[in-house]
Amino acid sequence: MPRIPYVDLGEIADPEILSILDRARQNGTPRPESQAIRAHVPAVVKTFSAAWEGTFVDGVVEHELKELCRVYVTKTVACGYCAAQRSVDAAVDEDHYADLLEYKKSDRYSAREKAALGYTDAIVWNADFADDELWSDLHDQFTPAELVELGFFIALTSGQQRWLKTLDIGHREVLADTDAGLVH
Repeated sequence: MPRIPYVDLGEIADPEILSILDRARQNGTPRPESQAIRAHVPAVVKTFSAAWEGTFVDGVVEHELKELCRVYVTKTVACGYCAAQRSVDAAVDEDHYADLLEYKKSDRYSAREKAALGYTDAIVWNADFADDELWSDLHDQFTPAELVELGFFIALTSGQQRWLKTLDIGHREVLADTDAGLVH
């Protein structure tokens, strides 16, 4: 069982939270288990979900690129719970993740993807990676609005994945009738 128990879904009457949990059931990123923990505090699950929808699912940067960055964070922080998830909203073939940890050397990734992954490295692991060369690449590939959204999303997903890793949650423990978003 998780280190923070899941909220009792039968006690939730708020239609907005029920809708958030249903979206997690259908789309799988975020999965129902993490949302069922956030739901202990209605403002947390609502605020997180609004930020997630506005910057991950929607927004100005293509969803597939944000999913690539999300999966990169997952692989680098070694969050097993998050690593088993993929966005059903992103059209990314699983083999596209094959060289993710070696993205700098790989021919698999475009200049835009490499710049975004470099930005991810700088935000998640070491701000010193954000040198003049990276910023030149970022400004060549992204508008200021895209950089703001991508930076916010990377920070949000990094913090959430690090937190979720501490909770010892597993898949199919809440709304277990779904495996939406799970890697098969």
